[in-house]
Amino acid sequence: MASVITKLLFFLFLWYSLICLASSVRDDYFISNQDLDMVNSEKEVSELFQAWKQKWEREYQTLEEETTRFETFKSNLEYIKERNAKIKSSSDYSLGLNQFSDTSYEEFSKIYLLKTTNSIIKSDLVGTEMSNITVSCPNATSSLDWRLSGAVTNVKNQGACGSCWAFSATGAIEGINQVVSQWLPNLSEQQLISCDKNNSGCEGGIHFEALQYVLKNGGIATERDYPYKASNGVCNCTLETNNKFATIDGYNYWWNSPIPEVSLFCAVAKQPISVSFFADRDFMSYKSGIFDGANFTSGGSCGHNHAMLIVGYGSLGADNDYWILKNSWGTSWGQCGYVFIKRNTGLAHGVNNINCAGSYPTKQIK
Repeated sequence: MASVITKLLFFLFLWYSLICLASSVRDDYFISNQDLDMVNSEKEVSELFQAWKQKWEREYQTLEEETTRFETFKSNLEYIKERNAKIKSSSDYSLGLNQFSDTSYEEFSKIYLLKTTNSIIKSDLVGTEMSNITVSCPNATSSLDWRLSGAVTNVKNQGACGSCWAFSATGAIEGINQVVSQWLPNLSEQQLISCDKNNSGCEGGIHFEALQYVLKNGGIATERDYPYKASNGVCNCTLETNNKFATIDGYNYWWNSPIPEVSLFCAVAKQPISVSFFADRDFMSYKSGIFDGANFTSGGSCGHNHAMLIVGYGSLGADNDYWILKNSWGTSWGQCGYVFIKRNTGLAHGVNNINCAGSYPTKQIK
């Protein structure tokens, strides 16, 4: 019976990957599906770059900028090819060209990622600290996808703003409202960016600080009422005060102290969970498969520079357990905006420090 379930999960995993690929727009075919190993000469790389530019509607201001971007594109292409040459099985993660392919990892980090600092927390937290608590959930299902329960909104795009923390937080609040109240709101990241003064807007923040803001404010507005601008902006105090569309009753969190993976598993079994993560160069170009952080070493620290939302888990057999995470870089990144990350690795910090910091809102049935 176990082998049958494993096969079904594998086919579901493969089916989702194919559906994601099929949903790509027509002019993306050349870039996504051609064999990058066949692109070797300067002429071939140049032709690929021109196709990539057309796909992403890139226009550079000067010839010097175009030359610089082309060299960066070449470097990223070679890096992708080197990584993909190491693939040994269908579940291994692969890299691919995407909207970031003319950007160096250093530039990408400054624009899209958080500062890896332990001093960003500025307020007296009222949530429940979970770092030293181990829980068990023997009745949890062996696989779970909150998307299938209608507890996850569509993939969003943070743009050139380091606001992943806000998207992670709204995703968790959206999820708990569906789980508890059976309705899925689409909530405003912009309100968190502009109004939550314990975080730093596009310069970075922490998901559980955002939960604290929503708790103290008595709610949060919808995306429709307070739309996303990908900039800090000035807080709309009228909306902040009057549009409290979704609420929470509290929150739990852990910070720079990894929780046992079984505790994270049990939390995800109940609702979508916000987590911090270290997005490295491989992650920038992630395309498919189970990401295992092959090129990342924590060095014993809990450093992170990104935040996402765990929306489920599954397994493709022995040593192939994974988390399903929703990212905020649009549907052209990864598997339609999602990433599968290896779990049960035996690493205390988890893959790329995924066990180190997380949070989730609480809400009572009323």
